[in-house]
Amino acid sequence: MAITYFSAERRTDGAVGAGETLAFDTIIASEGLGNQINYDMATGIVTLWEGGYYYINWFVAPQFGFTTDGSNWTIIKGSSGLGFTGSSHTKVSATTGFAFVSVGADGDNFRLINSSDGEIILSLATESKAGIVIHKVAQEYQPPPN
Repeated sequence: MAITYFSAERRTDGAVGAGETLAFDTIIASEGLGNQINYDMATGIVTLWEGGYYYINWFVAPQFGFTTDGSNWTIIKGSSGLGFTGSSHTKVSATTGFAFVSVGADGDNFRLINSSDGEIILSLATESKAGIVIHKVAQEYQPPPN
């Protein structure tokens, strides 16, 4: 079974408005890009073409935010609109989140959105403003050889 994964960062600063998708501008590593995984840098949408189970992990480093509810970021699954949220109680500390999702045989897509009630300004001090890792989890357990 081939390994399928994708890792990207956001290295440019700027603002992400409430409800907007955070787009990553640098692909760090990938296996399966183009046939099992597609990433659109313009829209921030990740498309997974191969059915199975995927683990998604992300972080966002904010500078500050115009929010009343801290820093909240949500992975939105395209076909269902189902969301997985990571939150920070402050507007200036790193926000992390993770999700374990099932993708049907026809594939699906995901995006990371600012689910706070206001705009978040990404860190001006860090090189990496945000990051995401998506990894396909093997569907069969193979015990180690004796």
